[in-house]
Amino acid sequence: MSKSIRKIIAAVFIIGVFAVIEPNCLNLITTKAYAQEKPYLKDIYVSEGTKINFSENVYSYILDVDKDDEEMFIKAKPEDSSYKVKINGQEVTKDDKYKKNLTLDKGKNIAEIEVEDSKTKNTSTYTVYIYRGGKDTVYLKDININDNTIGFDKNINFYNIELDQGTDIVDLETIPEDGTYSITANGKKLEDTNSIKLKFKGIGKYTVNIEIQDEDTQRVGTYTLNIYLGIPVSPNISDSINAILKPNQWVIVNGRWRYNDSIGKCLKNTWFYDNKYKSYYYFNSRGNMLTGWMEDEDNYYYLNSKGEMQIGWLLYGDEWYFLENNGIMSTGWIEYNDKWYFLRRDGSMATGWIFNKYKWYYLNSSGVMKTGWLYYDKKWYYLNSYGAMETGWIKCDDEWYYLNFDGSMKSGEWIYSNGNWYYLNYVGNMRCGWLYKDDKYYYFNEDGTMRTSSKTIDGYTYEFNEDGSVNFG
Repeated sequence: MSKSIRKIIAAVFIIGVFAVIEPNCLNLITTKAYAQEKPYLKDIYVSEGTKINFSENVYSYILDVDKDDEEMFIKAKPEDSSYKVKINGQEVTKDDKYKKNLTLDKGKNIAEIEVEDSKTKNTSTYTVYIYRGGKDTVYLKDININDNTIGFDKNINFYNIELDQGTDIVDLETIPEDGTYSITANGKKLEDTNSIKLKFKGIGKYTVNIEIQDEDTQRVGTYTLNIYLGIPVSPNISDSINAILKPNQWVIVNGRWRYNDSIGKCLKNTWFYDNKYKSYYYFNSRGNMLTGWMEDEDNYYYLNSKGEMQIGWLLYGDEWYFLENNGIMSTGWIEYNDKWYFLRRDGSMATGWIFNKYKWYYLNSSGVMKTGWLYYDKKWYYLNSYGAMETGWIKCDDEWYYLNFDGSMKSGEWIYSNGNWYYLNYVGNMRCGWLYKDDKYYYFNEDGTMRTSSKTIDGYTYEFNEDGSVNFG
């Protein structure tokens, strides 16, 4: 419908209303009718005058172009020459024939055309979705398994991937292009993270079919992953891979990293030091670079997601581990930065109380072995310079203390030891000299033993009963 015809209809409508309403309402109605009118394009052309099936009331279009078309232009002619036109935010004018050149990426490209009526400031927006390569070019940006690339290429939608025997669960992550997409894996819609955990039940071949749907155009792209768990891929695939192997370099084969030696043969069952990355790597019997925990000659090692052998402290899950300079996982006692730590048989760092070689030790929340006094669960304990918990009599800072069989310090109580009575003050140290307790006076010699015979103190001779109390009779 042309703009002139729409204005005539609007005028007739206004005249009809004019006959039944008050005259002072006319300005309001005419202004409202004028403000609601939308600006339109007259036509949209793409490249060399090619015309799309345009309609002024249709605001979204899909266009397929050849995969070799790296550039094109789009021309958006307005219905009224007074209208302003912008293509992807850049204004185009009559002088440049309302045309803008576009550089096309493979897959989906968007041309957004905004038309503005300079008088009313009303706008309309038309969107052209341009698929370079045709309707099947709905792409993912990447696919990862356990944070490792599968050798993804947006133009390839079929992959063979090898996983090591014993793999039970892996994290499959799909990464979409910018925009709004919904993704399914074997028919299950992925959540906002676009990830899913895949569970396997032993050696065999597993197939994962991935679909990605563009919510703007409803077009769908597909990918197929054939996952070979503990077995090699088909001979034809292996032959084609071997044909492109190159010497002295890293290569991705079926989504797994390998390293070829000087004759192009992949390393197997061996460690390899890469001078470029200054790290050790290990390759299994199929030549695949390993990641995670691995065992070699009864020793355990940890290789990060890039395959690099780790040394020093490692946080894995909720536990700390220590890997020596040769990468071997430590167990037992280790000294690090002048502090002692204890690693359990599984390599995890111990905290709290541990019993080792018939002695008790205490390790704080950072795993550091404690020495000296320790206040734990409302009791005091003493750990010697080797960290071992003491029991019985100890001398610390010229004071004597007595520690129970469980290591807890006695305080504010009597103790009978080696045929003598002693008294421990409330702070735990052994009493010497006078003590007033339970309405009686007692005296303790310099060695802490309770006095039970007469003694001259400060020039006065005291008599002591068998229970140690002073006889004032």
